[in-house]
Amino acid sequence: MARLKDVAALAGVSPSVASRVLNNDTRARINDNTRQRVIDAAAELRYVPDHRARALRLSRADAIALIVPEVNNAIFSSLHQGVQSVAHERNSAVFLAQFDAETADANALAQLIGNGRVDGVIVQRNEHFTDDDLIAAIQLDVPVVLVNTRLDGHAGSVALNDREAVAIAVTHLVELGHQRIGFVAGAPRHDAATRRLEGFRDAMTEVGLAAYEEWIAPAGWEAPAGAAATSGLLKLAARPTAVVTASLNTAIGAMRAAHDAGIHVPRDLSIVAVQDAWMSEYTVPRLTTVAMPMREAGARAASMLLDHLGGVPLSDELVAEPHPQLMIRESTTAPIGGAPSSRAT
Repeated sequence: MARLKDVAALAGVSPSVASRVLNNDTRARINDNTRQRVIDAAAELRYVPDHRARALRLSRADAIALIVPEVNNAIFSSLHQGVQSVAHERNSAVFLAQFDAETADANALAQLIGNGRVDGVIVQRNEHFTDDDLIAAIQLDVPVVLVNTRLDGHAGSVALNDREAVAIAVTHLVELGHQRIGFVAGAPRHDAATRRLEGFRDAMTEVGLAAYEEWIAPAGWEAPAGAAATSGLLKLAARPTAVVTASLNTAIGAMRAAHDAGIHVPRDLSIVAVQDAWMSEYTVPRLTTVAMPMREAGARAASMLLDHLGGVPLSDELVAEPHPQLMIRESTTAPIGGAPSSRAT
């Protein structure tokens, strides 16, 4: 017996769109071509609707969910603002929730959003999730749009220009006179972290400098990981005079590690972070960052999701504009007295 998801697959739409067509939901903004494809697919498969399920799904929730690793993380504030702005214009509510590593199983996200509570979900990936974890978690009855992560076989994502952001950071340090530049990398399981690491290596090659592997420290997205990674770099006999960190929080951890080691920022070590938030203005010294267009990413994700509920296919987009923006503050300066070691570049 054919199921709703079989009809959706044949028609090339999500199960939620197929359901709205077959339930004659007049509030759904679905174009005539999409509606006819669903009807034809149902006829071809001889689909017989489950009237009990139909009774539960006749009404639309007029709400979407934004799921982030930590709701109190300032990085996600702009993302939320972008989602909220579009949802408000489209008369849809936004349900904000946290999906952390402790709840990372195949059913946790479904339990979090509840049955029929929302029409679709926007997910910011947790750094501890493997691809398989994430794939299992997003097997839902509603469409899912991913923010700054992509999965093979899943359509629906909005990515940031990670490579460009890291290149901007490297260029800034080189223009200050740094040649010995390290990198505090992001979470190894996260594809955005992979793009930032690749962007660092490419940017170093572009400016004619070596990206020494011992100066590339695996870390994560959070401050404790940044502190631990930077502590390791500072113990090297030949260490960098500047580091790029893959996230703002790891930069804050890096600053703490430098302080504990008696290393002055920026005189002895310049630090520039990818990502920006309000706390960058209140660290000592104030952090130089590359601000990413998180609000635009949130708006794009919300628009894609709500358009899809109206019948538009999901796609994978890159936020090419606005470009990442260098925010020069106090944590970067020209190296003085040369590098702290005699290592040649």
